[in-house]
Amino acid sequence: AALRANVEASFSHLEALVTVKSPSEFVELQTDFLRKQVEKTVEQSKELQAAATKAAEDVSKPIKDVYEKAMKDLKVA
Repeated sequence: AALRANVEASFSHLEALVTVKSPSEFVELQTDFLRKQVEKTVEQSKELQAAATKAAEDVSKPIKDVYEKAMKDLKVA
């Protein structure tokens, strides 16, 4: 979904650039586009990091549970 949104934004930006009437308008459009792309990239990176962290926690949970049970059993014995 993010890739599609980025591609659509790029094509929309390209269409807007074709219609510019002055260098200053070009610079303004380009600057605005780049700022938005950086903001999207930061947001997507945060989402990816959160997903990776959750996946790592989900994968390691069974191992952690077994380890904790083994340690508890050792203390009881």
